[in-house]
Amino acid sequence: MTISVPVLLITGPVGVGKSTVAAEAARLLREANIRHALVDLAWIEQCWPVPADDPWNERLTHRNLACLWANFRQAGAGRLILVRVLEARSLLRHVAEAVPGAEITVVRLRAPLAVLHARIRSREASDPSWFLGGATHTAKVLEQARVEDHLVDNQDRPVAVVAEEVLRLAGWLDSSAGA
Repeated sequence: MTISVPVLLITGPVGVGKSTVAAEAARLLREANIRHALVDLAWIEQCWPVPADDPWNERLTHRNLACLWANFRQAGAGRLILVRVLEARSLLRHVAEAVPGAEITVVRLRAPLAVLHARIRSREASDPSWFLGGATHTAKVLEQARVEDHLVDNQDRPVAVVAEEVLRLAGWLDSSAGA
């Protein structure tokens, strides 16, 4: 029998604050003594060269996720926060394969393009052009794709407020969330 695993996938365009909000959500969960793990999928796909037929390293990312989840589960994690740009819900099948029993909730963060570009310019010291183009592209694609279960504004709000809203929408801060 497969045990149910609540998975919260935080998505949004480049520069919207996915990693920052996820880290704050993890802090809030620690404070609430809720067992969890956090994985930013962009970090576990970093390998060069990439296969010609898998330019975003999806296969490696999800093989790595399966290994990480097995270790996190053994260490006592009961929930999983994931961070990634998710352009199609069909890609969630890879998460479901890597995390047996995954019950996935997708929360998309949104902010105006001007805000995304300002954030990118402030964090990318060398050449922000790829990230600026990525933000423009992913913001448009995600507005049309509507991959989310919940949409959360991440403009001009404290990160703790945004993270708490994300967790509340996912149902992770209610009285039965200690699993």
